[in-house]
Amino acid sequence: MTAMATYLPLICLLATFSPRPGAGLEILGLSLDGGSKEYLEVGSKAQFVLRCDYRTGYDDPVQQVRWFMFGYPVYTWREHHNPTVSHSLLGLVDINPAKEPHNIHFTHVDYTLAGNYTCQVSAATATVEDTYSLYVIDASSAPYNTRVQVLSVINNSSGTHEDNKYEVTTTEPSNIVEFENADCTLVWSFVTPAIFPRPNVTCGYYSFDHDDVIQRLPAGLTMHKFPNGSWRGSFESTHIEVASIPKNHRLGCTVRIPETSYKKVIKADDDFIVDALIDNTGCPGLTMDHAPGLNVEIQDATYTCHDDVIPAERNGAAIAKLSCPAGHTAKFPDGSVKRGWQVGAQLPGE
Repeated sequence: MTAMATYLPLICLLATFSPRPGAGLEILGLSLDGGSKEYLEVGSKAQFVLRCDYRTGYDDPVQQVRWFMFGYPVYTWREHHNPTVSHSLLGLVDINPAKEPHNIHFTHVDYTLAGNYTCQVSAATATVEDTYSLYVIDASSAPYNTRVQVLSVINNSSGTHEDNKYEVTTTEPSNIVEFENADCTLVWSFVTPAIFPRPNVTCGYYSFDHDDVIQRLPAGLTMHKFPNGSWRGSFESTHIEVASIPKNHRLGCTVRIPETSYKKVIKADDDFIVDALIDNTGCPGLTMDHAPGLNVEIQDATYTCHDDVIPAERNGAAIAKLSCPAGHTAKFPDGSVKRGWQVGAQLPGE
């Protein structure tokens, strides 16, 4: 009787700490293996697998894993059986994978695979589930096309001559007139391939320092939707003044797909003529807006599209000739007055 009393607490203690059947069943996480490990890519050679990792108690093995897409069962694996697949996934997944048959092994990527997938894991005493949002991207079926040319070059190559245009942009009495210089105007066109799903496209100034478009321009982008759900963005022959483009920048577009890390930065192929127009450096031009009674004449030089001054000869100098208009008198800080005053001064270096 005494011996039995001695062992009884020990028996009770073991019973208290014994694991309960099914208590350890849990889903550790859902993930996509292959490619970017974030989305399926149409046309990719990667082996994509939608994984459902779980663990369970040693005495309560998993009996079934079911996958649901938007709430409808599409893939079921039972212990010691080959998976059963719904009609919607036939031809798109492996129905007899060599390993990990509870995971979905994709054999072909199609738009219809995009959606919310729920993995439901069942043991004898418990069932758990988790959901994964799967994205499908198709942006590699065709190249991105962009073209930037100088308006005057286009005119010359077409055999036509187009004089500088002007346009009245206000109804005020002053009638501000804007001129378009064909030598300093770029003509920009851009077309994306058909992209699924709808992308966000930002076009503007591309920065070499950031490798991205840092300022949006109203380029007249239009988005066209195809019957299969893909989208194409494009604009044609948008005129951009070179003077508005900062140096060390180019015209370009950035394409992003929401909810994914997909990002594509596109700028036009390097064109030496365009590059020279944008990055050409020279002496700062003289602005005499504060002194409208002063004549300014630049000699032995030419202006860039940014209104900087370049000497006519590489090693020469640009000369600014300042003078008073006829009938005006020059008055200097020391009080002296001169009629018919003029002076030539070499512009400061770059």
